[in-house]
Amino acid sequence: MTYKEFQELKERVNWGEEFLIYHNQLGYWISQNQKGVYFTRNHDSFTQEFINSEELFEKAMIENRYLKDIYNEIEW
Repeated sequence: MTYKEFQELKERVNWGEEFLIYHNQLGYWISQNQKGVYFTRNHDSFTQEFINSEELFEKAMIENRYLKDIYNEIEW
């Protein structure tokens, strides 16, 4: 994913869209409801919870690395 695509992802999640993204062939689901935004690893359902999309993109982690730092390793 390019930086421009990452910015588009952030914007679209902020609008309420949900996405399945991939890192090292593992799927991660970005979903949301009235209570918050969730980042869930597909194979074991491990979920990180955030109050909004801004917090998700600031604090979500994959393999102890922030999503914002590895966007170039992510596919969608």
